[in-house]
Amino acid sequence: MGKLYIFIFSILIVACSNPEKQGVHRDLWTFTASNNDPQMDDLCTIIIKDYEGILQGLAKNDTAEVFARSKALLVRCDTLPNSFVTKDTAMINFFKNGLVNFQDELQGVVLEQYSEELNLAMNMASIQLLHLLGEVGYNKQAVYIFNTNGKKAELEEDGLLWISLNKKSINPYYNSENELVSANYILQEN
Repeated sequence: MGKLYIFIFSILIVACSNPEKQGVHRDLWTFTASNNDPQMDDLCTIIIKDYEGILQGLAKNDTAEVFARSKALLVRCDTLPNSFVTKDTAMINFFKNGLVNFQDELQGVVLEQYSEELNLAMNMASIQLLHLLGEVGYNKQAVYIFNTNGKKAELEEDGLLWISLNKKSINPYYNSENELVSANYILQEN
């Protein structure tokens, strides 16, 4: 019986010493600087600015504005892949795939009717936008990543993500304090 306790105890020690929470954000996005293309940076900047408009509507708790801006961004995303001059088909495919994933999540934003579900849908759209920006190696400007729970190592717990081109931002999900919060990460430093 003592050997069984020693075996269980050793398994518990190994399990507890495994740092699962460190680097959790790396599962949410990766940044590939080698994929950078200035033309894609310009297109991504347009997407980010429209995305920030959606966040402003969310912060004001104005669902009509959120839905209208989301629909406008969906239409813009449909036309962006036709703007390429580059011949790098691999990069175009990275961009198109990331854009489709982002559009799918924006469709979820448009379809939500309750504020909690709207927040979760916007969180998923933010994550897909991070994937897109990281995959194409966006580096025209620093992209700041925020989290509602404010803890760097616990992004997957109860925090909702959003991004901005500014170092400080108002929390669009829970804006009752209406104060600026600092970014938790910078996309390019991953």
